Amino acid sequence: MRARFALMLLLSFVFLANGTSRSTDLALTGAKVYPSPTDPPVENGSILIRDGHILAVGPSQTIKIPRVATVIDCKGLVVTAGFWNNHVHILTPALLHVRDSSAKQLDEQLDTMFNRWGFTTMFDISSVLDNTLELRRRIESNELRCPRILTVGEPIWTIVSALSGFFMPLLSSSGHPDSETEHS
Repeated sequence: MRARFALMLLLSFVFLANGTSRSTDLALTGAKVYPSPTDPPVENGSILIRDGHILAVGPSQTIKIPRVATVIDCKGLVVTAGFWNNHVHILTPALLHVRDSSAKQLDEQLDTMFNRWGFTTMFDISSVLDNTLELRRRIESNELRCPRILTVGEPIWTIVSALSGFFMPLLSSSGHPDSETEHS
């Protein structure tokens, strides 16, 4: 019994000494890093990421990379700070039926619209709120690959915009009629 306890205690110290933990470390090394739009680039820079959070950015020689980290050699590549898309409408036909769409279908559309451009946050300035909130829920649960969504919610429909021949037919064909304007 004492030998088993001593072995467990010893193994615990070994794991702690090696820095082994449940966290996941990722190191991007050797890249040209633009940490912000206003700072000069860092040549031969490294970025240390733990559990999806950036811990350190700087010249490679100043970043201590844990032995257990996954290292990606980014020599000859450029890394920039994430971009925001500040004018999004989640009204495209492919994104209007989030509850009924598969993750594969949505990921393909989100990759085309946002992910491939390096967006980390998008600001939806009008959409069908229930649909956008469902999209955000599926993103936050890690079911979908997509940037963070901020939204103002439902647009304010006027008779002119409702009759413009674009928004109302689009929403109606997608099963999202607006009771205030559908009889206008």
